[in-house]
Amino acid sequence: MKPLCVIPARRGSKRLPEKNVAQLGGRPMLAWTIDAALESSLFDRVLVSTEDSAFAELTRELGATPHARPLELAGDLVSATDVCLDALEAHGGYDAVVCLQPTSPLRTSRDVRGAWERFLVSGADFLVSVTPIDPHYFHWAVEPEGEWWHMVFGDRYLIERPLLPPVHRPNGAIKIGRSGPLRERRDFFGPHLAAYEMPEERSVHVAEPFDRGKL
Repeated sequence: MKPLCVIPARRGSKRLPEKNVAQLGGRPMLAWTIDAALESSLFDRVLVSTEDSAFAELTRELGATPHARPLELAGDLVSATDVCLDALEAHGGYDAVVCLQPTSPLRTSRDVRGAWERFLVSGADFLVSVTPIDPHYFHWAVEPEGEWWHMVFGDRYLIERPLLPPVHRPNGAIKIGRSGPLRERRDFFGPHLAAYEMPEERSVHVAEPFDRGKL
């Protein structure tokens, strides 16, 4: 199976301006994800989808290939899936897409390779990276409904901690989809979904200025 690596890296970001190239450890954040993709040795092409010429030039300097993202796919509400499908249609011959977001800079080349191997062994159509979370959190989850509040999950998690089931959250670091099912589903969370577990310390997602302090 031949995978295409797509790294979405638009310039616009309201919460943390130009976060995809924000400095992290003396390098642009984008560099860490490009390194992980290249060092995994899985891909004959690592694409960085961007609408910005400066980002495209930086991509070349870092050893990856820029893909010119249409401006209509550079807005705040555009999904990473649509960006990946645009790149897939422009570069044919690939059986799967591996989406690596620059905002997960602590994901390693071993994670990328491990996720791909898990994807192949599982026979899945989709895979996302996940990290464990404390299920006791859901014990207390409440939300408003009109004038009153209620327990989001009812009594499902209202049991003693040792009896709570394991719970994971997608961490956004790695998403994989077979080309055909991805085109049909248009997201990475379709049926036949597998998971690749990563530890919390490598699952930091940078979305706000204070997130950089976690790294």
